[in-house]
Amino acid sequence: MLKAISTVVLLGSISIQAFANNQLSEFHKRFKFIKNNDGQVTQVKMKLVSEKLEVKTYISYVMKLVSDEMNTLRSKSAQSELDEFLNEIEASSNKSVESEESIAALRGSFKALKGSRVERYINDAKKSGIFEKFENELTNALSLLDLTMLANLEDSRYFYKRNVSYEVLTRVLNYAKNKLSNIPVLNLVSYVLIQTHDLMLEQRLYHQNMFLQYLQSVPESELGLTMDEADRIYSSIYESRISALAYNQSNEAAANWERYGTNIFFTNLRAANTKLRRARYDFDDVGARLSYAFFDATENGEKVIKNLMNNKHSFSSAMSTAFYYDEPSKVARFRTYLTLGKLGLKFLSLPGWLFDQAESFIDSYYKEQKLIEGALIAHFDITGNKRMSKQIKGQSLNPFIK
Repeated sequence: MLKAISTVVLLGSISIQAFANNQLSEFHKRFKFIKNNDGQVTQVKMKLVSEKLEVKTYISYVMKLVSDEMNTLRSKSAQSELDEFLNEIEASSNKSVESEESIAALRGSFKALKGSRVERYINDAKKSGIFEKFENELTNALSLLDLTMLANLEDSRYFYKRNVSYEVLTRVLNYAKNKLSNIPVLNLVSYVLIQTHDLMLEQRLYHQNMFLQYLQSVPESELGLTMDEADRIYSSIYESRISALAYNQSNEAAANWERYGTNIFFTNLRAANTKLRRARYDFDDVGARLSYAFFDATENGEKVIKNLMNNKHSFSSAMSTAFYYDEPSKVARFRTYLTLGKLGLKFLSLPGWLFDQAESFIDSYYKEQKLIEGALIAHFDITGNKRMSKQIKGQSLNPFIK
């Protein structure tokens, strides 16, 4: 009952309005429940994620993306867009030494990228055999993990016990360092492997954030769940996000399985509600609350969707922008340049501390932001806005999210 009361108090008319227009057809397309003989839900699985792990497909996609974007980057028409991107990055700087250093490295990364022979490096990388090694090792390591699993209600350490993909990535990256003497090729290989690893794991996180939105917008009984089952789904979702090194946190989840995830979610929700109340006067206008993480606003004359959970970047206290209604492709293109800038860093001669700082700065602009946008997909699915659902999905930069 505590969860139900909290939902009404914290979300109020948002949940009621969302449910009044509820469309669960997309929910049933995306998710399925596995039940025991007593009819109790024991697992939640994703329908639109392939059960068969095909690492080669992910690697091929990343390689093609790099090649395509390099061609775009070298075109004359891209220069004005790139300048606009870099100017926006600089405008959002807090002028600290760290942010200035990171932005300078990002600018240099594009110059290095334009002067590199990426296409040749791609061919050399393909011949190295490292991608095949990564494919084999990762396939074997994840053979015991069902990639369609979104939540396991019965096993409080289900994901923690199977947190092996990062170990494989680290091992193969070390193997590549010993095998490849050509540094540019090694840099490209490491980029492709890391991107491939991220694309695969993002599917579960993205869909989990979708599911959290359904839990908040629709009474659990309408989803086919009891309140106890809903609480344990919360716990499994947050258990899946525990680092392999965080053994004490894993123990905490197991000891408080019935409330672990619910407590985390509502703590985050209360913080978001407080943040929105305090920030109302930062905008020209504050519109509808779209989910636990997003709301409509007018900012500097532009109608946008703002993200309550993530700041613009690591050196900013401002909320990030999830969508520009008048420029629907802006966020997607901005993130594409961020990923290219991240690749370009690998072709600069930087001290390790500066490389890590600049890479972390780039990641802080989009990695967490795009994952929580799964909640926006659910909101627009529920309200029947297929056009917006498609727009938001497109800026995830992950074609494997269906």
